[in-house]
Amino acid sequence: MENKLIGGKKFKRKEIDYALSLAAGWAWGVSLIVGMQTVQEKGIIPFAIWAIANSLALPVFGIFAFRIRKLREVIGSFPVQLFTTLIMVFCLLIQMNCIYDTLSRVFSPTVCKVTAIMVSLLMSVFLFNDGIIRNIKIDKPLWIICYGILLVLCIIGFASGTEKYELFSYSDTSGIKWAFNSCLILFAGPFMNIQNWQMAEKLHNEKCIERSHALAGVFFGIYMLFVLALSFFKFSNVMLYIQIAAIMCITCTTIDASIVGMQKIGGRKIGLIIALITIFCWRFFISMGVLNLWTFMGNIRKHVAGICIIVALIWQFVEKKKGISND
Repeated sequence: MENKLIGGKKFKRKEIDYALSLAAGWAWGVSLIVGMQTVQEKGIIPFAIWAIANSLALPVFGIFAFRIRKLREVIGSFPVQLFTTLIMVFCLLIQMNCIYDTLSRVFSPTVCKVTAIMVSLLMSVFLFNDGIIRNIKIDKPLWIICYGILLVLCIIGFASGTEKYELFSYSDTSGIKWAFNSCLILFAGPFMNIQNWQMAEKLHNEKCIERSHALAGVFFGIYMLFVLALSFFKFSNVMLYIQIAAIMCITCTTIDASIVGMQKIGGRKIGLIIALITIFCWRFFISMGVLNLWTFMGNIRKHVAGICIIVALIWQFVEKKKGISND
C-alpha cells in the first residue's frame, strides 16, 4: 500500500512506519518540557533554531550515514561500540528519571519508582526477541497516540480560554548562542545512537534510508510545532494530567530504542543483561535529575561524533589516494 504525501511523491506504508519509529525514538520524554521551557524562557527565535536542528538531524544522518563509507567501520569498532552502548545506558537512565519526575506531580515517590522500573523491565522482556521489528511495532501506535494527545491539549488550550504566556523573540544573545551550540549536539546525536545505525542498516538494505529519514524529519517537525503551540498556555490541572499521558508515550518510545541498541554489542542476552543492570542501578542516578544527565551525555556525544567523522573521512581519503597510486 502506498500513500501520497509530499510533492506528489508516494511513500510506501513501511517507509511511513519506519519514519514514525525514527521520529518517536528521537523524541526523548524530556523534549516536551524542555521545548516549552525554551520558548518561554529563551524566546521563539532560540526555540526555532533548536527545533529546526532537531527536525533536520535525522534527515542529515540519513544522507551521510552510508555516503561517508568508512564511518560504519569507525562506529562499528569495539571502543566506539562500548561508548555508544554507554550512551544507550544513559538514555535509559534519563527516560526512567523522566517517568519518575513526570509522575511525581501526582503520585508518591514509591509509585513513581515502581512504575519507572516496571515499564523498563516489561520493555526489556518484550524486546528480547525480534528487537528492531518489535521496536517499530511499539513506536507507531504510541507516536500516533502522542499526536492525538497533543492535539487535544491544543484544542483545550484554545477553546477553554486558558491563561497564556506573553512570548518574546529572544531575551539576549546568550539564548541564540545556546541554540547554535545545541545544533552541534543534535546533529551528532543520531551518529552516536546504536539504534539509529541498526535502523539505518535495515533501511539501506531496503533502499529507502534517505526517504524514511527525510519523512521522519517531517514527523518530528510536526511534533515541534505542537511543542511551540503548547508553550503559549499556562496549563490547568486537567491539561497537566493529559500532558503526563503524552510524556509517558514519548518516553516509552525512547526506552524501547535504547534497549534495542544495547543488543548490538553482544547480542540479545548481553543486551538484556546490560538493560537489567542499568535498571537495577537507576536508583543511584535519581538525584541527578533529567536535565543534568541529558546535558552531560550530549556534550560528550558531540565531541566523540566529531572525532569519528574526521577519522572516517581521513581513512577514506587515504584509501582513495592509495588506490590512485596503485593504478
